[in-house]
Amino acid sequence: MQSRTTQTGITKDLLRTLAEANGVHLPEERLDAVLKQYQSYLEILAQLDSLPLPREAEPDITYSLRSRSNPAEPPARK
Repeated sequence: MQSRTTQTGITKDLLRTLAEANGVHLPEERLDAVLKQYQSYLEILAQLDSLPLPREAEPDITYSLRSRSNPAEPPARK
């Protein structure tokens, strides 16, 4: 079976192989739909990759711990 290569370079054969390598059976009738979804996913990743962020950029996540004098209490049950 000859597969047509898409803009993202993914063919149905490659998609089927990737799925099988991960233990997923893709029926032939689902390949077109999954291929479109996977292409969209790869395009979004490419867009994220193109953002002007330096490689050393870190997510802005801050953790704070409550002091021992003010411990976190679970919400009261009704």
